Amino acid sequence: MGLDSLADRTVVAIKGIYYLPEEGDPAASPEAIELIFKDSGSLDLTSGTDWTLRIEKGTWPELPQWCYPPDAWAYHDIPALPAENLGKIVAVRKQVNEHGDLVQAGLEFEGGSRVAAASGESLTVTFTVAPGDAA
Repeated sequence: MGLDSLADRTVVAIKGIYYLPEEGDPAASPEAIELIFKDSGSLDLTSGTDWTLRIEKGTWPELPQWCYPPDAWAYHDIPALPAENLGKIVAVRKQVNEHGDLVQAGLEFEGGSRVAAASGESLTVTFTVAPGDAA
């Protein structure tokens, strides 16, 4: 499953996949995000070692195989993202680098909220609340 197949899919949750260092840094950014779909299945977005954005079939509720050793990784909610029920994806926007490699994916949901995942040294996740939804 790729980004192009996400339009009209309903996302019920986005979870961060975190590496749990011995110090347990609560400000750590996720190594990946997992989009969990209403109609079953999931999709992972993560930074590749070449700083491109990798897209992989998700394994929710199991951690991806690259999370090794498994006890050093965990799913957690991502601060600033709604915990659940983001809704239907109405648009997908891709950004590529000068070599044509995917480096960012933006998802727009019904109502106008947006989630973007950008690759780099670490994965950056941003959430924009739809106008009128801000409290």
